[in-house]
Amino acid sequence: MRLKHSGDLRRAHRVEVVRSFYGGEPRTRLELANQLGLSVATIGTIVGELTKAGFLKEAAGARTGGGRPATQLTLRGGGSLVVGVDVAETYVTAELFDQAMARLARKRVPVLENAPEAVVEHVLAAVAAVRRQVYEAPVSAIGVSLPGQVEARLRPLLERRWDVPVLLDNPLKAITLAEQMFGAARDQDDVIVVNLGTGVGLGVVAGGRLLRGATNNAGEWGHTVLEAGGQPCRCGGRGCVEAYVGAGALMRLLEGSPFLVSGDQDATVARLAEAVRLGDSAALETLTRFARPLGLALANAVNMLNPELIVFGGWVSAALGEPLVSAVTPVIKEYALATPFEAATAVLGRHLDNPVSLGMAVLAFETHLLD
Repeated sequence: MRLKHSGDLRRAHRVEVVRSFYGGEPRTRLELANQLGLSVATIGTIVGELTKAGFLKEAAGARTGGGRPATQLTLRGGGSLVVGVDVAETYVTAELFDQAMARLARKRVPVLENAPEAVVEHVLAAVAAVRRQVYEAPVSAIGVSLPGQVEARLRPLLERRWDVPVLLDNPLKAITLAEQMFGAARDQDDVIVVNLGTGVGLGVVAGGRLLRGATNNAGEWGHTVLEAGGQPCRCGGRGCVEAYVGAGALMRLLEGSPFLVSGDQDATVARLAEAVRLGDSAALETLTRFARPLGLALANAVNMLNPELIVFGGWVSAALGEPLVSAVTPVIKEYALATPFEAATAVLGRHLDNPVSLGMAVLAFETHLLD
């Protein structure tokens, strides 16, 4: 993160302090100072500001007398409400959170038409529905996750329709942040989060910070080339990682198999996953074939980024579960350099219900309410 002036540094410190409480454990000022590498005086100032703003409070049962023992703090629930929105190809999910990121309401609506104006109406309907579930709750900020290729068209349409601050970002960043704050990557500084779905991506946490790149496009690993002139990809190129490890590639592997459910990726992957768990030889062979290009692509990422943790996320990973991690790990070992491979642990993501909307709620809260 490039900090341009003292205001940027102050805001960054406020964000770090709030994030330290997402695990739910109370902390003292001294513990925060030691964790974040800041002086106790600086932490005292930040905590005072956040407490006055209504974001922090003394923890229940905190000790306040007898020799001035350290006071423990925690996030205050309620307060400012934010909405996180996940705009996917076939649905829009909106979720309402309080400032401690407790989920209060959810609404999913199908995407019946993909024209930008129609998608905007779906988003508006989903947000209105979650507000109604909590008695027309006043919302302080909204975060909307949009696939990169449609963001430019939808941004002005959305911003004209709401009277609250709106943040737009891409789903890969939201998923990675959710895993970093609440999931398998919590308290880890160097992580790659593999998002396997219809599309694929690689979220990166480097030195404890979400890697964005110059134009917020860091993580487009799915469109790095795995095989020159290879399988056609949805992006228009050939040989991309996505063409070999996305849900579409898995469906191609299953053509003619008893696991294939015509036109239904979710049902097909679920049927394959169940067969894998039952030890079906054909299903296990399919998983092995699917794991090879995925492991090769991840070995390149391991060599380049040297992570301490590889988190398998996305709905394909959630469906296939631990057998996927077990099948891919030996392939990574085969192609990665020994030292970075041995430093990395591969785990299944915690799949925090809807990590996209959760991550977008966190980003909207931090961007618009922690200034």
